[in-house]
Amino acid sequence: MRIRKILIILLLTALAVWGIQIAYFFQHNASMPSQIKRQAESERKALMLQFANNERKLNNDYRQKKYLATGKTVYDRIFNAKEQTVVELIQRMAADSFPKDWNCDVRVEEFKHFILLVYLPHNLARAEVGKIASYLIPIVKHCSWCLSDVAVFDYAHKSYLFFDNETLRHIENERKLTETLLEKVKQQGESFTRFNSKTIQCKKYEGHLVLPMQITGSSGVETCLALFDTGASVTTVSYSTISKTGSDNLATAPKRSFNTANGLMTCPIVYREVDLEGFSKRIEVAVNQRDELNLLGMNYFQGMKYIVDSQNACIYIWKEQSIEIPRINPIPRKSALEDSRVPIEGNYTETGPQDKKSAGETVKPGSNVSSRDMNDLASFADKWLEIDHDTNDAREN
Repeated sequence: MRIRKILIILLLTALAVWGIQIAYFFQHNASMPSQIKRQAESERKALMLQFANNERKLNNDYRQKKYLATGKTVYDRIFNAKEQTVVELIQRMAADSFPKDWNCDVRVEEFKHFILLVYLPHNLARAEVGKIASYLIPIVKHCSWCLSDVAVFDYAHKSYLFFDNETLRHIENERKLTETLLEKVKQQGESFTRFNSKTIQCKKYEGHLVLPMQITGSSGVETCLALFDTGASVTTVSYSTISKTGSDNLATAPKRSFNTANGLMTCPIVYREVDLEGFSKRIEVAVNQRDELNLLGMNYFQGMKYIVDSQNACIYIWKEQSIEIPRINPIPRKSALEDSRVPIEGNYTETGPQDKKSAGETVKPGSNVSSRDMNDLASFADKWLEIDHDTNDAREN
């Protein structure tokens, strides 16, 4: 009986302890959700504070550098322009560095070899090397990673300075050239003839320029003298030369009317290869059935550029090589032939190809030639060709 009472007491004591533990754990667990919630809220506020600090720093940095989005100068804008190309990068740098009346082009070779071509205006013979080097300093500073060479051309489109990669790196680091490098730049410039113009020697006749022109057709090749006429939209060749170089049926050939010094003239139109100093082009040629006068018209100069040197009786001619820059607008600037047309001391003039006239439209191929000069020009051409043939025979002997 006594043992039973002891066991009951122990059981009640154990139940009391278990009840206390259950009450404690229940009370403790009831406070855990609110404690976890307070801890999570504290962590969230800390993250929000950190985010606000970072956002404030970014806004401050943006306010300090936001002008770079458009740029105060081309140097600030150049790396922020959308869909920027390396060609336009160099062109913009050059346009901002060199004087406004200078012209620049970029040639790309082997995909990553970028050459900057600098053309001096026609009223400036040659600029000093040191002056050119000072203009190149900001260009090589921002384009040294892509620009390989720089070539400088004079008024006649002849290269006289060439800065290779080594010279450009020296300009970037030292901001000037040594005497040795100056001589190197000049020597390389004289030998860099890849983009030079070709000189067509002419003869003067009563204020006009007469030049040799080679005509090639299916029946042969003939060399004749032609009058250079900027008022002629179509090249005109005499019937005798056309008949020697081809067997065209002129009766069924398309016709075109021209206003000349002798009145309206209708000419058959044929195609011939016209060659000047290695520049050969297949173009429309009007057949002159009235006399022996030949005119070099502006349709020959489509896709080409030229400068007329009246003092030295020659024409500098070169091919126009356009660069395709995808997805961007090209830099608006004048071409080498759109500069000032004021001659230097009345001796130099320049022009460019005129628009090609459509079939049947009245044009003026001989507006600069009077009728009394035509026969004299033909005899003058014959005498010049005879002199040239005699000279060539003497050289061969």
